Amino acid sequence: MVESSSSMSPTPAPPVSAWRRALVYGLGLSGVAAARALSDRGVRVAAADGRSAADLGSEARELLRTGRVETLLNEQAALPSDLDAVVLSPGVPPNRPLLRSARSAKTPVLAEVELAYRLLEVSAAPTVVAITGSNGKSTTTALTGALLEAAGYPVEVCGNIGTPLSARVEGPPGRVFVVELSSFQLEAIDRFRPRAAALLNISPDHLDRYDGVAEYAAAKARIFGNQAGGDIAVVNGDDSEARRLGSDSEGASARVRRRFFSRLRQVEDGCYLDRDRVIEVGPDVRRELFRLDDLALDGLHNVENAMAAALLASAVGADPHGFAPGLRGFGALPHRMRLVDVVEGVRYYNDSKATNPAASTQALAGFGEGSVHLILGGRAKGEGADFAELAAMAATRAAAVYLIGEAAEAIASVLPKSAACHCCGSLERAVEAATAASASGQSVLLSPACASFDQFEDFADRGRQFERQVKALAAAGKRGRDG
Repeated sequence: MVESSSSMSPTPAPPVSAWRRALVYGLGLSGVAAARALSDRGVRVAAADGRSAADLGSEARELLRTGRVETLLNEQAALPSDLDAVVLSPGVPPNRPLLRSARSAKTPVLAEVELAYRLLEVSAAPTVVAITGSNGKSTTTALTGALLEAAGYPVEVCGNIGTPLSARVEGPPGRVFVVELSSFQLEAIDRFRPRAAALLNISPDHLDRYDGVAEYAAAKARIFGNQAGGDIAVVNGDDSEARRLGSDSEGASARVRRRFFSRLRQVEDGCYLDRDRVIEVGPDVRRELFRLDDLALDGLHNVENAMAAALLASAVGADPHGFAPGLRGFGALPHRMRLVDVVEGVRYYNDSKATNPAASTQALAGFGEGSVHLILGGRAKGEGADFAELAAMAATRAAAVYLIGEAAEAIASVLPKSAACHCCGSLERAVEAATAASASGQSVLLSPACASFDQFEDFADRGRQFERQVKALAAAGKRGRDG
């Protein structure tokens, strides 16, 4: 499990301009970007990874070929003695032996986003908008970027959404950096300070890495820890744990303005849903931000994502008059409640990115009673994964449930006995069974509530295979979307 929040705080590091040698731990996208950024500044870069050079991704292999990494250490190697800092990729748990050695030696351990922030600080105080939460991070990040672009701001959308922040350091001044952050990335920040930051929700996740939900939530709450006067914290007012963390964030200045978004109730500062309108309120403002008809995305959870994005965009000065057209032009991200096709009146949705029960529960909430043929299963994220709330939602929304993967038995055990449940094993058989049982006006929804690694390379591979099967159905002499 991860270190406690207090022990995760890194030893103060010297300015990056003074670094001579650094270790980059983990050569995924973030590690490769960090290594390039350091090498460009004359820092000697060593790297460590649990994989051999032959098993690394293509970008990492290219990095090694160019000579930008002086040595590749395995995880059992001794820590070099002359390091100025260790830069940590988010996929590397902080309890690895090399990292324990670094902390024992008082060598600073910094997240890749922390390194990038310090590089941005060199020229000017960067304008950073940061988003975290258990679910909805990528959609909210992309939505925020779209709203800012529609308002005329030069925007870099980056972080956990795909492009590392350190790969976007070089460029013209005046850009707004909209950064998706996972709990893993937040574990090792130090000075990283967003002008506006959002905590979307908290639900059990990554319990294979954290010693309980409280430890996981504490990592998320670090997004607010360095904010100060003039900064804005955006919090889901309908999520009790997010509201608690956002209202009383450890280390956050009392002068930070806390703004809440809510679908269920009026708020004093932030925005709320008033029938079909989202209304912004505050000490000196009351105005309409957008209407539900402006939102091209399906699902009630995407209403919340759009509300958070609107508050974040407003926080850096975007004019809300541009929000409605910005939302109308925004389509679903891949593998996130994305309509794949309509085949003989049945709508097929790819929500493969729903890798925990709370995400799938949110997805189901937007459907009518008994209207969904739901595909669930995969590898549960830790022994503490709780499917009870999802099972209760499925009991009312799902016409039938189709189970795949390692967690099939665990999910089946909590479904009501009255639920129509089919243990299919594979995704292919689940789609075939759901298609055979569905009728015009219903939906087939892949929203697995589990990780994908038991049967697929990742959630994207799972989603692509689902979409290929749906497209094959549509091509097999059956009516497509216009049918």
